[in-house]
Amino acid sequence: MVRAPRDRAVAAVRLMALVSAALAVMCVCLAFAWSAERDAAACWRTAAEFQYQPEDECRG
Repeated sequence: MVRAPRDRAVAAVRLMALVSAALAVMCVCLAFAWSAERDAAACWRTAAEFQYQPEDECRG
């Protein structure tokens, strides 16, 4: 069965929308991870600057 060009166009648009949604979810996850790691790095940087050993305060 041969699909009409319109059906292929609709399928292509749906595929691109799905890929865009997946990329958006990945961006949100990466932004959250980056924020958490940045906070942990700041904690370790402060600990090194003031020469103290953090126990459980610096997660990372």
